[in-house]
Amino acid sequence: MGQTRSLTATSGENGQRMRDLEARERILTTTLKMLGELGYSRLTIGGIAQEAGVGKATIYRSWPNKAALTLDAVRTQLPQIPVEETGDSEQEVIAVAETLAALYGSPRVRLVLPALVSDAAADPELGRRLREELIEERKRQSTAVLQRAVDRGDMAKDADISTILDMWAGLMLFRSLFFDVSFDEQAVRNLVAATLDSPPRLTDACERPSDR
Repeated sequence: MGQTRSLTATSGENGQRMRDLEARERILTTTLKMLGELGYSRLTIGGIAQEAGVGKATIYRSWPNKAALTLDAVRTQLPQIPVEETGDSEQEVIAVAETLAALYGSPRVRLVLPALVSDAAADPELGRRLREELIEERKRQSTAVLQRAVDRGDMAKDADISTILDMWAGLMLFRSLFFDVSFDEQAVRNLVAATLDSPPRLTDACERPSDR
């Protein structure tokens, strides 16, 4: 009889976990849908809860506020940086640049990133997650690919990879946010060619990221 109760409890726990996962997926999907329809400023936890068919308390158990929920929802849609080694430095770097261009040119990122940055100024935890989950992870992956180009001799050994990636992101975001223009294939290839040919250089006064 004790074993029967144990099996029943386990079954109930598994069923609850499945319902929780289904609710979480529904909440994230609904957030993305409403974000596209309403924009970030008009998005509310109450509206998401009603559309997703859950209570607001269900949302607040996983996310403390709208910004954290939106960050999670957008992050699920972001592409991963291609880090596969092919032996062709130029093509590997182009693949990274194309992925970053698609990321920073994404309508969802363009829609929500300025608002998230604004909220992060008053919410250190959100700022930390924004850096670690949206920016730093992809920058580490991108750095690994560009470092391979340096190691192969296909880019200057004193190339400042961190500055290269910051410049790319700044340029891509500037065009996306202010001109609603994304980098096309030719623009990406031109950017990569210029980077490989004449990258910004580290100086004696600069520290490599690995030395910090």
